[in-house]
Amino acid sequence: MGIEDIVAKSKEALTDERIDQVAGAVKGVTSEDVDAQVDTVAEQAKKLND
Repeated sequence: MGIEDIVAKSKEALTDERIDQVAGAVKGVTSEDVDAQVDTVAEQAKKLND
């Protein structure tokens, strides 16, 4: 399995929906002070996932 295969499998697993789920889980266990930063990171992850 080459690096290309690993990247392809990662992109398949890391959908925008999954990113939103992870962001929601993080926001559920952190204070509201970091919600904006979590949202920013999630949006960047979605852009990089395209």
